[in-house]
Amino acid sequence: MSASTASQPKNRDGRRVLSFLRPYKKWVIADSIVIAISQVFSALIPTLALSWLIDTILPNENYNWLWGLMWLLILSAVLDLVMMVIDEYFCHQTAKTVTNWQKLRLFRHLQILPYSFYHNNSTGEMLARVSDDPDTLHNFLAWEGSTFMASVQGVFIYSLVLLWIHPYLMITSVVLGVIFYWTSNYVGARTRAASADARKEASRYLERLRESVTGIHLSRVMGVSESEVDSVISIRDSFVKHSIRELKARMQSVVVIASYNGFALGLVYLISTLLIWNGNLTSGQMLTAGGLVTIAANEMQRLLRNWLSVRRTGPALDRSELLLSENASQAEMEEGVKGDRAVGSLSLRNVSFAYPGKEENVLKGVSFDVGAGEKWALVGPSGSGKSTIVDLLFKLYDTKHGTIEIDGRDIREWDTGWLRSQMAIVTQDVLLRSGTLRDNLKIGKRDATDEECLQALVDSGLGEMIDSLPEGLDTEVGERGSLLSGGQKQRLSLARALLKDAPILILDEASSALDPITETKINEAVLRAGKNQTIIIVSHRLSTVLAADNIVVLEHGKIVESGKHTELLTDVNGVYTRLFGREVEIGGTAVDHVS
Repeated sequence: MSASTASQPKNRDGRRVLSFLRPYKKWVIADSIVIAISQVFSALIPTLALSWLIDTILPNENYNWLWGLMWLLILSAVLDLVMMVIDEYFCHQTAKTVTNWQKLRLFRHLQILPYSFYHNNSTGEMLARVSDDPDTLHNFLAWEGSTFMASVQGVFIYSLVLLWIHPYLMITSVVLGVIFYWTSNYVGARTRAASADARKEASRYLERLRESVTGIHLSRVMGVSESEVDSVISIRDSFVKHSIRELKARMQSVVVIASYNGFALGLVYLISTLLIWNGNLTSGQMLTAGGLVTIAANEMQRLLRNWLSVRRTGPALDRSELLLSENASQAEMEEGVKGDRAVGSLSLRNVSFAYPGKEENVLKGVSFDVGAGEKWALVGPSGSGKSTIVDLLFKLYDTKHGTIEIDGRDIREWDTGWLRSQMAIVTQDVLLRSGTLRDNLKIGKRDATDEECLQALVDSGLGEMIDSLPEGLDTEVGERGSLLSGGQKQRLSLARALLKDAPILILDEASSALDPITETKINEAVLRAGKNQTIIIVSHRLSTVLAADNIVVLEHGKIVESGKHTELLTDVNGVYTRLFGREVEIGGTAVDHVS
């Protein structure tokens, strides 16, 4: 990341910030007009009034003009306040609009990235890119964008007034401004690099915090809470070290910027004194020039500070661009054929597959045909490729070699959204969202009625639980289902799949958290509820597949056996017989141990 960030051209940061504002140029133009009016009322009129006071009003003792000058300054202060309020509204409205658009843009891109992207990037990194990085842009636009624009306008306006007073004064101010801009830009490059490293460490810190909080149960039962704290402290210390490095770079920039005021004011007063001696400048004009240079110097300081802020947004924009440059998955982007409700037939034709970046094939020439409405099972040792087949069915990966067909058509031709709508899945790792039971049930079927939700809960074995809950379907499940037991979460996931009523139902280790008695009841409920569904059962627990129409046995990515339960047991040396015997032996040992 650092290398990529460092390679960004210096002058791209400002242009990229401006590119975000281009769609809202009407707001920006309106705000610039407001700021220009504010500059006139807040600085220009009071400073010019000083020259008027010294050269005209006081020498002539014109007290009527003095009262008029006082009311003019009061009116200017009031109008400046009004302009400031309008400016704040414009800035924050634009900043929120730009940032929300950028966050949505990044989040949408995450939805279409290849599934392998999520295996190679940490959650903390992705959260930082989608949330924290756009917030950096928001902070600049909301709190510093206005002052940056005001500084640019102020330097321009005050330089014109200095030119009107005397060209030498304007030339001095502009030359000093250019010199200090080059100097601050050089120092700003160091600030930018330090900021990039600090953001990288912040992502690591966020990821570690997420892991620690979500894994609090594991750390406590393992008795490693103290080591968890130590690991977080270690990453935090690294983050603080990089933050201090960034702070030092910023302080160097501040020293360069702050010195501008003294240099500029000293030179202008020197030139003004010489001009007064030569009769080219009045005392009032000298004081006005000094006041304008002081204000212009302050504006230049703010301008340079804001420019450093622009440079600090660079690393955040770099990271956003890197995310957006990731190639989208063709399956997520391309629109394919959309049909009516699928019949439910499924075929694999000589499918071989290796995960991205891996050389060894997980699947090697797998072929089988599942008829519509049939109940098939995929069994085999861990790592034999069972769950990989499920991932390929959902087009999370491309098969590369061989084809997978649904209803006789290659799934590459089917529209991805439509295809996934025709399948429901229950996995071992249950994913629930914070919210109510109803919210989680209706994820797959938004228009489901409460009666349908309740029936799905009954079919999944949660009938007694829902009857005991005073809030019923409005019962909160907690973050990621933390208020439910493991078995309840898995049955809720099953209820969600049953409610979806898809033509194809896939149970991927769906009963791993259930006791044998409950498992048997659930299997019976699934077979009853799914009488018109094609059901694929993926399991290492062979007791769940006894009633399947056909059982496919996988080992090392290949189909080694296929048939019904009783047929497979006839081969005493077969893989299925060995697996079944081992399960029976483990179950018997467990019973003897309990006895």
